[in-house]
Amino acid sequence: MRPTTTALLVAGLASLAAAGDGAPPDKRALKKIVPAYLEADAAGRAAMRADFDRDLRPLYDREVKTLRVELLKLARREGKRLSGSGRNFWYDEKEKLGKYIVEGKPSKTLWIGLHGGGLGSGDAGAMAAGMGGGGWWWIFPEVLKKTERGWTDSGTEEFVLELVEAAKRTGKVDPNRIYVSGHSMGGYGTWTFLAHHPDVFAGGAAYAGAPTMYYKRPGAEETFENIDAVVDGVLPNLFNSRLFVFQSTDDKNVPPGPNQFATRRLGEWRQAHPDGFDFRYEEVDDRGHAAPKEGYLPSQKWVAEHERVARPRKLLWQPVLPWKRQFHWLRWEEPTLHTTIRVEAKEGNRVEVTTERGEPDFTTLSLLLGEPIVDLDEEVVVVVDGEETFRGNVERTFSTLLMTLPRHDEELLFEARVGVR
Repeated sequence: MRPTTTALLVAGLASLAAAGDGAPPDKRALKKIVPAYLEADAAGRAAMRADFDRDLRPLYDREVKTLRVELLKLARREGKRLSGSGRNFWYDEKEKLGKYIVEGKPSKTLWIGLHGGGLGSGDAGAMAAGMGGGGWWWIFPEVLKKTERGWTDSGTEEFVLELVEAAKRTGKVDPNRIYVSGHSMGGYGTWTFLAHHPDVFAGGAAYAGAPTMYYKRPGAEETFENIDAVVDGVLPNLFNSRLFVFQSTDDKNVPPGPNQFATRRLGEWRQAHPDGFDFRYEEVDDRGHAAPKEGYLPSQKWVAEHERVARPRKLLWQPVLPWKRQFHWLRWEEPTLHTTIRVEAKEGNRVEVTTERGEPDFTTLSLLLGEPIVDLDEEVVVVVDGEETFRGNVERTFSTLLMTLPRHDEELLFEARVGVR
């Protein structure tokens, strides 16, 4: 933690201690606490939350409403904002690190456009020239390092999420109307970002690009018959999203096998869970590695008809990123990677957590609660793999508000949490 942050933290806690009655911090204290918390690293944030849990009483409902407004207002002031239209650099302009291009005027609908490329190639400018429009606000980032899977290598995934957060601070973006699209390697990035972060992106449109596969014979042709499975962390996580996939069978750069396999498996997931997995697969035989004949916009408009549900009553999560700890209304401090869980809010204020695959360690898994998931004024019941693990009232706490504040997203700002174990 930086010295300035430590000083702010000490000042903020001193203001709290002066109250002496365990009441939540007032506006003056919040002005010191919020920047301190947002600047702190994970350990520093955890320490702050532990102190507040120890020193502050539970919140009243009326206090939560006031705190939510003030916290979001203060958080919006912190952190970088997007630069103007055209080419910009997020990290270092001299080193040309973190290039991104902004097109269109700020609007409620935001699209992230991912370029193609590969080892040593790829340019945000090419994507900005070929994709965009719709009356939407567009950001075209460039991978930090030009590798074969640049969108999820070398911190680029975190870079894209930082741009999304900056867009929320810069304009009046509707968090439920943020989408991702890309061509070739950008299609791969679209599959992956949408699957890793369906709580950020409402939908995606992937063209001539597929998710990564496990092959029966590594190094052999990328045919349907040689594919064993889609990599973890993709298919089940798309339960609440909308996805459009375009593939030409004569594409020599990205052969059809991976997308054919992935969409067939996605259809099987939809058969098992008919209340989710909204996707369309379009296959042609005459476009090679090019865009659809009608261009990108018609399919992107179909995707944009779907809005994100920040607090869905049913979730499927197969975590693969150790640093992604919040997934909609789940908080997993140490997620058991490559397992799959299903979480459903049932009638009667009952939440069921079910293991779908693997042996997850639920020790650090918490449910972030509020309407419409549960009624916090009534008793909450938690059931894990058929065993009741909690029954009682769940308190509203300042530390939970603080924990979920960095998302800069009103619908993902929660006031109550309960561990499932």
